[in-house]
Amino acid sequence: MPNRPLAKDNQAEFKAFEQVHGALLPLTAEQRGRLIAAVTTLLATSETPLPVSAPSSPDPRTWSSSARSGRPMSLVELLKEKAPATRAGKITLFAYHREKNEGKPRFGRGDLSGYFRVAHEPPPGNYDRDFIGAVKKGWLHEDGSESYITSKGIDEVEAGFPNERKHDAKKKTTKPKGKVRKKATR
Repeated sequence: MPNRPLAKDNQAEFKAFEQVHGALLPLTAEQRGRLIAAVTTLLATSETPLPVSAPSSPDPRTWSSSARSGRPMSLVELLKEKAPATRAGKITLFAYHREKNEGKPRFGRGDLSGYFRVAHEPPPGNYDRDFIGAVKKGWLHEDGSESYITSKGIDEVEAGFPNERKHDAKKKTTKPKGKVRKKATR
């Protein structure tokens, strides 16, 4: 259905437009795009069909090369491009993929574990610990089957997990404290 201008004689539609416009106005283009996509996804699951499709990401410079071609990025491609260094990062990336490429913004804790197999990655030995790690970092919000990736989690994935790498680099460059003792020889 093509977009049509709002008619002032349709008071409910015009009032809704004013409220939505006012709420979106102070946000950045990226925030607006994410919010509109999330609301569209939620409304698409309702009984009332949407007359307007949600826009894709508003800033093409933030898209990956695959997304620019109009094709969704596979999970394997996404893992290679974003390169999360921890299992918590991978779980967050799975939530991101699920929302952006599959249109499923909500999930339960166990819903993301199968993505390790899909991505041809070995599953973690302690999935629950790693999931909770992503929650503690603020990348995921856990609420039973209504869990979701947070804005902070989306930002971390889209930036290529810079905070993970910074943390891992500190671990690798830190030398053990204390003196190293030599074995006594007799």
